[in-house]
Amino acid sequence: MTSLAVDYLLTDDQVADFVISGYHIVKPSFGPEFHSNVYSKLQSLSMNPGDEINKAVPALDQIYAHPSVVGALTSLLGDAYVMAAHRHCHRNHPGTRSQMWHQDNLNIPMLIDGHGRVPDHVRSVLVMYYPQDVEANMGPTALIPGSHLFTSSPDRNASQGNFRDQIIATLDAGSLLILHYDIWHAGTANTSDKVRYMVKYLFERSSEPEDPSWNHDPLQDTRILDRLEKDEAAALQRSLISKRNYLRTKMWNNLAGSAQLEYEYRDKWAGAWPQPVE
Repeated sequence: MTSLAVDYLLTDDQVADFVISGYHIVKPSFGPEFHSNVYSKLQSLSMNPGDEINKAVPALDQIYAHPSVVGALTSLLGDAYVMAAHRHCHRNHPGTRSQMWHQDNLNIPMLIDGHGRVPDHVRSVLVMYYPQDVEANMGPTALIPGSHLFTSSPDRNASQGNFRDQIIATLDAGSLLILHYDIWHAGTANTSDKVRYMVKYLFERSSEPEDPSWNHDPLQDTRILDRLEKDEAAALQRSLISKRNYLRTKMWNNLAGSAQLEYEYRDKWAGAWPQPVE
């Protein structure tokens, strides 16, 4: 990692945001012409090159060498992270229908550790690059914040088209959406007259953390633990909150290596009666 990329490492709060919500957005500082040229090149392809997308559009290599991207991926996966050979260009054309909620397939030979679902660690992330502005009617990616910590399969909820706390990722051209591999997500319907492209990559850590790989300040530990226990993502029934908080703290500790937080069970049931949701 270059000294410049060190300046782009995530903060404690940004890593906590990822642990809590399961996503992070990066926008490398390329000019608008760069992304419009990528879009034009994608439009000119006569077929989907699949895993060979970077050979077909070499400018994509520049994105993942940008210090802001290297800094974010280093913070979440360590400085020896690797890009898997599997990558894919998604072309969401006008009239494309919404997907069901899903987690991406584990049957990918390029997954280094074959880890299965890991709701208490960050071993793999999906990175979605959008070369054009993504408006609400162009089929943006939908996701449920915090769903990377769910231990049930989205298949059981596939018929539910909308969740109260879902996010529709409307983004500026050139944005990268970094997702925990286990987060529930879906492509939405493209009701516009524009083609929406998204190029998806898979990155993996190659070793277990010994120390935090981000800009860690141990003086923030008490405040970060409080955030992990109190910040909301997707709404949960009260009986699951302690389990969620435990998984959050364990994920942080798995990332932090020697700089672990001390999790303590606290009685969260005493106090005011819950109020009805308006």
